[in-house]
Amino acid sequence: MARGIFRVTLLVGVGLHAPAGHAQSTTRRAAFEVAAIKLNRNCGNEGLPGGASPGRVNVRCATLRGLIRTAYSVFGSGTANMNRADEVLGGPRWVYTDHYEISAMAEGDPPRAQMMGPMLRTLLEARFKLKVHTESRDSAVYALTVVNSNPRLQASKEDSCIPMDLASLPEEASRASELVPKYCGSGGNRATGLNMVSDWYGVTMAEFADRLLSPFVDRAVVDKTRLSGKYDVHLEFVRGEGPAGLVLRNGEYSPGSPAGTSDVGASVPSIFTAVREQLGLKLVQDRSPLEVVVIDHVERPSGN
Repeated sequence: MARGIFRVTLLVGVGLHAPAGHAQSTTRRAAFEVAAIKLNRNCGNEGLPGGASPGRVNVRCATLRGLIRTAYSVFGSGTANMNRADEVLGGPRWVYTDHYEISAMAEGDPPRAQMMGPMLRTLLEARFKLKVHTESRDSAVYALTVVNSNPRLQASKEDSCIPMDLASLPEEASRASELVPKYCGSGGNRATGLNMVSDWYGVTMAEFADRLLSPFVDRAVVDKTRLSGKYDVHLEFVRGEGPAGLVLRNGEYSPGSPAGTSDVGASVPSIFTAVREQLGLKLVQDRSPLEVVVIDHVERPSGN
């Protein structure tokens, strides 16, 4: 989850369908020439950087869950598509709570989608001893619907964002003072304590449901608004609060009050209330078939 810094959020959060089973090949697989992975205990963001140097990938702060979604789903076929990112199921809790830094260098200058898909998969399978398969499951979800026929959404203007080409994104801002471009279909978060402010540009409701809403609640969010346009979305809410009095602690929802609630303004609503009051939308419990990536085996990363 993003804290304190505004940056482009690429699902990690925030893809494409990957081949079922992801079986190991007997032929030489695409791989990084050199790669280092280490645990980052001092970060609060989940996400991949907005850009990469030629032949290099640098991830500052991502959970293994986010890396799996990126490698097996968003860039699952070696091309880039942000219209779907499969949910990840199974594995120990640290898969969802521990954050890692990755610095990897490839031979030559392969396409970004090649590095973030097949090459990242090879790395995860080697260092985390990762084995996964994909399947379709009838799953508990939240359906994003409209409260009435006039939701309070701002239609995206033609020049309000820059079309995103995931295969050739520029370097991300090297300093916090530098602004990341407003890419269509993406956005960022700013946090003060548990107070979260999110701004997204040129998003469809399906993108908004998956990339912004799903990471902040306890199940996947599926768009059922029947709204076909693209929108600029501004949302303010308390991060970490789930449905029915459940709160998020260390990647799991449990009863009680969030730690550090003293810095939460009384006027800042939960994400469920914010979606209804600020956007004229609502989240309702539902069930839907979802493509999921299931972890069959995983170990903490081996040495570099």
